[in-house]
Amino acid sequence: MNPEIIQVLILLGVTMILFASEILAVDVVAVLLLLYLTISGILPIEDALKGFGHPAVIGVGALFIVSEGLLRTGALGFISNNLMKWSGGNNKVLTALILIIVLVSSAFLNNTPVVAMFIPVVLGTCLRSGLNPSTLLIPLSYAAILGGTCTLIGTSTNILVASIAQESDPSIQLGMFEFTKLGAIIAVIGLVYLLTIGHRLVPIRQTITSLASLGGDRRHQEYVTEIEIRGGDLIGKRFGDTILAENEKLRILQIIRGEQIIWPPLDNQVLRQGDALVISGTIEDLMTLQESEGVVSLSEIVSEAQGTAAEKEAQLAELLVLPNSHYVGMTLGSAELRRRFGLHVLAIQRHGMHMRSKISEHPLRIGDVLLIQGTPEGLDRIRGEEGLVLMSGVDDVIVRKGKAPMAILILLAVIGMLATQILPMASIALCGAVAMIITGCITGVKAYEAVQWRVLVLIAGTLALGTAMVSSGTASWLAQIVVSLQQYLGAHGLVVVALISAALLTEMISNAAVAAVLVPVALKIATELEASPYPFVMAVAFGASLSFLTPIGYQTNTLVYGAGGYRFGDFARVGAPLVIVIWIVAGILIPILWPLYP
Repeated sequence: MNPEIIQVLILLGVTMILFASEILAVDVVAVLLLLYLTISGILPIEDALKGFGHPAVIGVGALFIVSEGLLRTGALGFISNNLMKWSGGNNKVLTALILIIVLVSSAFLNNTPVVAMFIPVVLGTCLRSGLNPSTLLIPLSYAAILGGTCTLIGTSTNILVASIAQESDPSIQLGMFEFTKLGAIIAVIGLVYLLTIGHRLVPIRQTITSLASLGGDRRHQEYVTEIEIRGGDLIGKRFGDTILAENEKLRILQIIRGEQIIWPPLDNQVLRQGDALVISGTIEDLMTLQESEGVVSLSEIVSEAQGTAAEKEAQLAELLVLPNSHYVGMTLGSAELRRRFGLHVLAIQRHGMHMRSKISEHPLRIGDVLLIQGTPEGLDRIRGEEGLVLMSGVDDVIVRKGKAPMAILILLAVIGMLATQILPMASIALCGAVAMIITGCITGVKAYEAVQWRVLVLIAGTLALGTAMVSSGTASWLAQIVVSLQQYLGAHGLVVVALISAALLTEMISNAAVAAVLVPVALKIATELEASPYPFVMAVAFGASLSFLTPIGYQTNTLVYGAGGYRFGDFARVGAPLVIVIWIVAGILIPILWPLYP
């Protein structure tokens, strides 16, 4: 093993750890990766930056615009608006309709915006039907993932796999419906599972919407908020002697004193003016606490620099932060929700939150749920705000309904051209994006906002890593190790190894990163075996797309994680049986549908 291979393997390991740990944002990791590859001399600068002009990056970016154009025109709105009527009041039929519509839509649209659009639809429908939203949101995400595997454009993973494979070997042609041969079978199996066994495994969690539908008015799920001590009897007292310690329903997570973080146990800590307390509790308890004398609530801390808003009768609601939202990375203060919409942020819910600073200074992240209070007028103003989903009291989002037929025609044209392959995939996707803008289905500004730039930077960075693995000989070295297992597993067994390896890695890091790293290795394995590359490439594609075990493996899972009030393990509880079935089915069918030795 030469030193360059060792260096690339170490870089690969460090990159995977950074992706999995989320210490840094994935796009930041991708940029650092590019810098290291060029500074270390592993890749020339021109090769390292080729990823930004790669057909996969161009195609994925353009299809984001096509998907958003279709959603912005409300082309699917008439479906969601008629769900209750079509179901005839039968909740089982209603569930089946929602999952089928999402699955089919995700086969032709990017599945992340599809799920983002259907979250408020599901919440509003559940409010009217009496269903608990948590019973539908995990199946909603899984249906979108299953649908995305059915076509070339259903998920960015398939586009990336097809582009890398064709770039390495022009004879490898993965057309629009090449993935459908296995994707449709898996989708049907997954849909049947979700409607039968999976539906029974989905845990019932409490949300504001579910409680409202049952006649309640408070959320039992815990939120985290911040108060600051500025006066009253609390100053100079031991924490253990205060009313804060006596309230068993509240959990004091830590005290922040300047740059110092004080962790429990806190009983002997003497409270000082200016101390910030990070507190966890139910909505009712937190709202009672924020009215205590001598403390300033999170909503007041955030609003101090934004002026005041007229107080009227207020309502509670939740806001979900979406992927590609311009609010991601903003603090609550810089988001200016009070100044712009008259809304107070009372608390925040983030699964796995690890506080290292005051909540008011914490950057927002994808999947955060903000508990807000505001007037009906304020809530109406924020409905439809880019990058946020109002998760209670949701009806229709403002759309360009008159452009819906045109948007559908453009999508059909894109699908038709991809099926006939009259132009390269990236060119067809660009034509679709330009057509959406020229016809007014989406404005130029909204088109830029629709592109998930972090995803594109991630793909470009990991493509450079894949190039480095090939040029350094690392891909061949890994392929030889895998091929050495052939005497024990056979060629068919190596396809299964590729499938499961991609699937497990996807649960920890981005699916795009998995595809960019493993496709070159898969192609080398096929070369070593003198076998067809198709089964190995397809194993990576399907393994990297089907993420059902964690809420961080796929963006749609992250979205419903906060919206449904789920726990981390809920995804494995529902997804593990499905994953096992899919591994078995895909492991058997891939070498049959794409023979190893034609």
